[in-house]
Amino acid sequence: MPIKRCLVDMDDFVIGLAAALIGSVSCWSYLIANFKKEMKKMKNLKNEGFKTMETKGPSSKGWRMLVALVLIVTSLFVAAPTQLALADSGGMHGHTFDFTFTKWVTSQRAFYPSLAGVSMAGIVGGDVGNGRYAGVVLSDDLSVPGYWKAHARYEFYGEKHSFIADIHVTENHTTDPATAVITGVVTQGWLKGSRLTGEYTVMSVCPIATKGNVLGTLCFQGTLHIRPGGGSEH
Repeated sequence: MPIKRCLVDMDDFVIGLAAALIGSVSCWSYLIANFKKEMKKMKNLKNEGFKTMETKGPSSKGWRMLVALVLIVTSLFVAAPTQLALADSGGMHGHTFDFTFTKWVTSQRAFYPSLAGVSMAGIVGGDVGNGRYAGVVLSDDLSVPGYWKAHARYEFYGEKHSFIADIHVTENHTTDPATAVITGVVTQGWLKGSRLTGEYTVMSVCPIATKGNVLGTLCFQGTLHIRPGGGSEH
């Protein structure tokens, strides 16, 4: 932005301040330069003696520049946490993020006993914040007795963060209750490219209400873990 448009004159103070607050480098530099000039004028006036000061008075431009700089610096400190949060698309390297979920099946299976193609809904919590879960079973494998293997898409929409992950599940029905291990990678959103692990337990009677559950009271409760930079794909 040209300086003459940023601050045509110090009487046009509001324009210059607004431009500086939205990050114009030229406006910032111009404000500082003019502030120094005005402060120098004020110092010279002071050196002329109190009488002169009383006659001429302090420079209004200088005081306005001082107010401008104070407001700008204050706004930068206030905005800093938000800017850092928005810039943190990859999370903290080496830190493990944990996410909880409870999910259930919301659409009928097309080819029994396969669950391929069914949709899932649920709730999430943990480091993404409270929110909703959505998912779909892309394909499954029932060839190994006692085990159900699936390829699925998990979607976490928390109040703090959201992401979509490509998931592989191995569900073990030789235990009571049945349990599952999860591996995958985040494909969209927060922590994109990071690998994840997780687990869940099959609950025959879900401890929460499961609206639209086509399997009655059956639900799946578990946790996902993501450590950015730890074996991630970028």
